[in-house]
Amino acid sequence: MALSKKLKEELRDLIASRVLTKLKAHNFEKSSGNPFVDVMFGKYANIKYFIHGTATMMGSEYELIAVKIAKSNHAFVEAKKSEIKGKISRAERAYIGERLRKMEAKVETSDYNKEIEDIYKLSSSNLTDIRIVIDLYLKDRNGKEYFVEMKGPDPNKKEVRAAKEDLLNIVAIKKRDMTLAEFKKKIAVIFGIYYNNEKGAYKNWKVSPMFETGKGLFVQEEFWDFLGGKGAYKDLLEVIADVKELVVKEIENRFTNL
Repeated sequence: MALSKKLKEELRDLIASRVLTKLKAHNFEKSSGNPFVDVMFGKYANIKYFIHGTATMMGSEYELIAVKIAKSNHAFVEAKKSEIKGKISRAERAYIGERLRKMEAKVETSDYNKEIEDIYKLSSSNLTDIRIVIDLYLKDRNGKEYFVEMKGPDPNKKEVRAAKEDLLNIVAIKKRDMTLAEFKKKIAVIFGIYYNNEKGAYKNWKVSPMFETGKGLFVQEEFWDFLGGKGAYKDLLEVIADVKELVVKEIENRFTNL
Protein backbone atom coordinates (compact mmCIF):
# COMPACT_ATOMS: atom_id res chain seq x y z
CA MET A 1 0.00 0.00 0.00
CA ALA A 2 1.54 3.33 -1.12
CA LEU A 3 -0.82 5.55 0.85
CA SER A 4 -1.06 5.06 4.60
CA LYS A 5 -4.37 4.13 6.21
CA LYS A 6 -4.42 7.51 7.95
CA LEU A 7 -3.90 9.43 4.68
CA LYS A 8 -6.55 7.39 2.87
CA GLU A 9 -9.02 8.22 5.63
CA GLU A 10 -8.04 11.90 5.44
CA LEU A 11 -8.52 11.98 1.67
CA ARG A 12 -11.81 10.11 1.93
CA ASP A 13 -13.14 12.60 4.47
CA LEU A 14 -11.93 15.57 2.41
CA ILE A 15 -13.48 14.40 -0.86
CA ALA A 16 -16.68 13.15 0.76
CA SER A 17 -17.13 16.46 2.58
CA ARG A 18 -16.81 18.45 -0.64
CA VAL A 19 -19.12 16.21 -2.65
CA LEU A 20 -21.78 15.84 0.06
CA THR A 21 -21.84 19.60 0.63
CA LYS A 22 -22.44 20.13 -3.08
CA LEU A 23 -25.05 17.39 -3.08
CA LYS A 24 -27.03 19.01 -0.25
CA ALA A 25 -27.04 22.34 -2.07
CA HIS A 26 -28.14 20.88 -5.42
CA ASN A 27 -31.77 21.32 -6.46
CA PHE A 28 -32.80 18.01 -8.02
CA GLU A 29 -36.39 19.21 -8.44
CA LYS A 30 -35.32 21.72 -11.08
CA SER A 31 -36.01 20.56 -14.65
CA SER A 32 -33.14 19.88 -17.02
CA GLY A 33 -34.48 22.45 -19.49
CA ASN A 34 -35.02 19.73 -22.08
CA PRO A 35 -38.65 18.52 -22.09
CA PHE A 36 -37.71 15.28 -23.88
CA VAL A 37 -35.10 14.47 -21.24
CA ASP A 38 -37.46 15.48 -18.44
CA VAL A 39 -40.22 13.18 -19.75
CA MET A 40 -37.81 10.32 -20.40
CA PHE A 41 -35.94 10.41 -17.06
CA GLY A 42 -38.46 12.11 -14.79
CA LYS A 43 -37.03 13.02 -11.38
CA TYR A 44 -33.60 11.76 -12.43
CA ALA A 45 -33.27 14.26 -15.32
CA ASN A 46 -31.33 16.87 -13.33
CA ILE A 47 -28.67 14.52 -11.97
CA LYS A 48 -26.39 15.10 -14.97
CA TYR A 49 -25.87 18.71 -13.85
CA PHE A 50 -24.83 17.54 -10.41
CA ILE A 51 -22.33 15.08 -11.90
CA HIS A 52 -20.91 17.70 -14.28
CA GLY A 53 -20.65 20.27 -11.48
CA THR A 54 -18.93 17.77 -9.21
CA ALA A 55 -16.37 16.90 -11.89
CA THR A 56 -15.63 20.62 -12.35
CA MET A 57 -15.31 21.15 -8.60
CA MET A 58 -12.87 18.26 -8.29
CA GLY A 59 -10.50 20.04 -10.66
CA SER A 60 -9.35 22.31 -7.84
CA GLU A 61 -9.39 19.50 -5.27
CA TYR A 62 -6.90 17.40 -7.24
CA GLU A 63 -4.19 19.97 -6.55
CA LEU A 64 -4.79 19.74 -2.80
CA ILE A 65 -4.88 15.94 -2.99
CA ALA A 66 -1.61 15.94 -4.95
CA VAL A 67 0.12 18.04 -2.29
CA LYS A 68 -1.11 15.78 0.51
CA ILE A 69 0.03 12.63 -1.29
CA ALA A 70 3.45 14.06 -2.13
CA LYS A 71 3.94 15.23 1.47
CA SER A 72 3.26 11.68 2.64
CA ASN A 73 6.01 10.32 0.36
CA HIS A 74 9.28 10.06 2.30
CA ALA A 75 11.18 10.56 -0.98
CA PHE A 76 10.21 14.25 -0.87
CA VAL A 77 11.24 16.82 1.75
CA GLU A 78 9.11 19.61 0.26
CA ALA A 79 5.73 19.61 -1.48
CA LYS A 80 3.73 22.80 -2.00
CA LYS A 81 2.20 25.26 -4.43
CA SER A 82 4.94 27.81 -5.00
CA GLU A 83 5.71 31.23 -6.38
CA ILE A 84 8.96 31.30 -8.35
CA LYS A 85 10.78 34.58 -8.96
CA GLY A 86 13.77 35.09 -11.20
CA LYS A 87 15.04 36.70 -14.38
CA ILE A 88 14.68 35.96 -18.07
CA SER A 89 16.57 37.43 -21.01
CA ARG A 90 15.04 39.07 -24.07
CA ALA A 91 16.41 36.28 -26.28
CA GLU A 92 14.99 33.54 -24.04
CA ARG A 93 11.57 35.18 -23.95
CA ALA A 94 11.57 35.53 -27.75
CA TYR A 95 12.61 31.90 -28.24
CA ILE A 96 9.89 30.61 -25.90
CA GLY A 97 7.22 32.68 -27.64
CA GLU A 98 8.28 31.48 -31.08
CA ARG A 99 8.56 27.88 -29.91
CA LEU A 100 5.02 28.00 -28.53
CA ARG A 101 3.65 29.45 -31.78
CA LYS A 102 5.28 26.72 -33.86
CA MET A 103 4.00 23.94 -31.60
CA GLU A 104 0.47 25.37 -31.58
CA ALA A 105 0.59 25.49 -35.37
CA LYS A 106 1.98 21.91 -35.36
CA VAL A 107 4.97 23.07 -37.39
CA GLU A 108 7.10 21.56 -34.63
CA THR A 109 6.45 19.19 -31.74
CA SER A 110 7.94 19.12 -28.27
CA ASP A 111 11.48 17.87 -27.72
CA TYR A 112 12.12 17.99 -23.98
CA ASN A 113 15.91 17.91 -24.04
CA LYS A 114 16.33 20.13 -27.10
CA GLU A 115 14.18 22.88 -25.61
CA ILE A 116 16.30 22.95 -22.46
CA GLU A 117 19.54 22.90 -24.44
CA ASP A 118 18.31 25.64 -26.81
CA ILE A 119 17.46 27.97 -23.91
CA TYR A 120 20.91 27.41 -22.40
CA LYS A 121 22.55 28.46 -25.70
CA LEU A 122 20.77 31.83 -25.81
CA SER A 123 22.15 35.18 -24.73
CA SER A 124 21.72 36.10 -21.05
CA SER A 125 21.81 39.85 -21.65
CA ASN A 126 18.86 42.25 -21.28
CA LEU A 127 17.38 40.51 -18.25
CA THR A 128 13.95 41.33 -16.84
CA ASP A 129 12.18 40.09 -13.71
CA ILE A 130 9.67 37.27 -14.00
CA ARG A 131 7.25 35.68 -11.51
CA ILE A 132 5.55 32.30 -11.92
CA VAL A 133 3.08 30.42 -9.72
CA ILE A 134 3.68 26.68 -10.06
CA ASP A 135 0.91 24.21 -9.18
CA LEU A 136 3.29 21.89 -7.34
CA TYR A 137 6.91 22.31 -6.29
CA LEU A 138 8.75 19.25 -4.99
CA LYS A 139 12.22 18.66 -3.65
CA ASP A 140 13.53 15.17 -2.98
CA ARG A 141 16.07 14.00 -0.41
CA ASN A 142 18.89 14.30 -2.93
CA GLY A 143 18.09 17.97 -3.54
CA LYS A 144 16.48 17.47 -6.96
CA GLU A 145 13.68 19.94 -7.67
CA TYR A 146 10.50 19.19 -9.61
CA PHE A 147 8.27 21.90 -11.05
CA VAL A 148 4.84 20.48 -11.88
CA GLU A 149 1.90 22.01 -13.71
CA MET A 150 -1.33 19.99 -13.41
CA LYS A 151 -4.46 19.80 -15.52
CA GLY A 152 -7.39 17.53 -16.38
CA PRO A 153 -7.35 15.31 -19.47
CA ASP A 154 -8.84 17.89 -21.84
CA PRO A 155 -7.43 21.33 -20.98
CA ASN A 156 -8.16 24.23 -23.29
CA LYS A 157 -5.48 25.66 -25.60
CA LYS A 158 -4.77 28.65 -23.36
CA GLU A 159 -4.19 26.38 -20.35
CA VAL A 160 -1.82 24.13 -22.27
CA ARG A 161 0.12 27.08 -23.67
CA ALA A 162 0.35 28.76 -20.25
CA ALA A 163 1.62 25.57 -18.61
CA LYS A 164 4.27 25.04 -21.30
CA GLU A 165 5.34 28.67 -21.12
CA ASP A 166 5.69 28.54 -17.33
CA LEU A 167 7.80 25.38 -17.47
CA LEU A 168 10.11 26.78 -20.14
CA ASN A 169 10.41 29.98 -18.12
CA ILE A 170 11.59 27.84 -15.19
CA VAL A 171 14.43 26.61 -17.39
CA ALA A 172 15.46 30.20 -18.10
CA ILE A 173 15.26 31.15 -14.41
CA LYS A 174 17.37 28.17 -13.33
CA LYS A 175 19.90 28.92 -16.07
CA ARG A 176 21.02 31.89 -13.97
CA ASP A 177 22.14 29.58 -11.16
CA MET A 178 23.48 26.39 -12.74
CA THR A 179 25.12 24.83 -15.76
CA LEU A 180 23.23 22.73 -18.29
CA ALA A 181 24.75 19.55 -16.84
CA GLU A 182 23.64 20.57 -13.35
CA PHE A 183 20.15 21.41 -14.61
CA LYS A 184 19.71 17.98 -16.19
CA LYS A 185 20.76 16.35 -12.94
CA LYS A 186 18.96 18.58 -10.44
CA ILE A 187 15.80 19.86 -12.17
CA ALA A 188 12.70 18.36 -13.79
CA VAL A 189 9.80 20.26 -15.38
CA ILE A 190 6.62 18.19 -15.58
CA PHE A 191 3.08 18.45 -16.96
CA GLY A 192 0.79 16.15 -14.97
CA ILE A 193 -2.61 14.94 -16.21
CA TYR A 194 -4.88 13.75 -13.39
CA TYR A 195 -6.52 10.99 -15.39
CA ASN A 196 -6.88 9.58 -18.90
CA ASN A 197 -10.42 9.96 -20.24
CA GLU A 198 -9.83 7.45 -23.04
CA LYS A 199 -8.78 3.80 -23.14
CA GLY A 200 -5.20 3.11 -24.14
CA ALA A 201 -2.44 5.67 -24.47
CA TYR A 202 -3.29 9.26 -23.63
CA LYS A 203 -3.84 11.38 -26.74
CA ASN A 204 -4.97 14.98 -26.89
CA TRP A 205 -4.51 17.20 -29.95
CA LYS A 206 -3.81 20.27 -27.79
CA VAL A 207 -1.33 18.57 -25.45
CA SER A 208 0.57 16.29 -27.85
CA PRO A 209 2.43 19.02 -29.78
CA MET A 210 3.46 20.77 -26.54
CA PHE A 211 4.57 17.88 -24.33
CA GLU A 212 6.63 14.82 -25.14
CA THR A 213 5.25 11.52 -23.86
CA GLY A 214 7.72 9.85 -21.52
CA LYS A 215 9.65 13.08 -21.00
CA GLY A 216 7.91 15.65 -18.86
CA LEU A 217 4.37 14.36 -19.45
CA PHE A 218 2.92 12.17 -16.68
CA VAL A 219 -0.63 10.84 -17.05
CA GLN A 220 -2.96 9.14 -14.57
CA GLU A 221 -1.21 6.18 -12.90
CA GLU A 222 2.27 7.44 -13.78
CA PHE A 223 1.43 10.85 -12.32
CA TRP A 224 -0.05 9.68 -9.01
CA ASP A 225 2.57 6.95 -8.52
CA PHE A 226 5.29 9.57 -9.09
CA LEU A 227 3.80 11.64 -6.26
CA GLY A 228 3.00 8.89 -3.78
CA GLY A 229 5.06 5.88 -4.79
CA LYS A 230 4.07 2.76 -6.72
CA GLY A 231 0.45 1.86 -6.01
CA ALA A 232 -0.66 5.41 -5.11
CA TYR A 233 -3.11 5.61 -8.03
CA LYS A 234 -4.66 2.26 -7.09
CA ASP A 235 -4.99 3.42 -3.47
CA LEU A 236 -6.61 6.68 -4.58
CA LEU A 237 -9.20 4.75 -6.59
CA GLU A 238 -10.01 2.78 -3.42
CA VAL A 239 -10.54 6.07 -1.58
CA ILE A 240 -12.95 7.22 -4.30
CA ALA A 241 -14.79 3.88 -4.06
CA ASP A 242 -15.33 4.52 -0.33
CA VAL A 243 -16.66 8.00 -1.13
CA LYS A 244 -19.01 6.46 -3.68
CA GLU A 245 -20.77 4.44 -0.99
CA LEU A 246 -21.47 7.58 1.04
CA VAL A 247 -22.58 9.64 -1.96
CA VAL A 248 -24.82 6.99 -3.53
CA LYS A 249 -26.58 6.45 -0.21
CA GLU A 250 -27.26 10.18 0.14
CA ILE A 251 -28.47 10.47 -3.48
CA GLU A 252 -30.89 7.58 -2.94
CA ASN A 253 -32.22 9.33 0.16
CA ARG A 254 -32.75 12.55 -1.79
CA PHE A 255 -34.60 10.84 -4.63
CA THR A 256 -36.77 8.85 -2.23
CA ASN A 257 -38.16 12.13 -0.95
CA LEU A 258 -38.74 13.76 -4.37
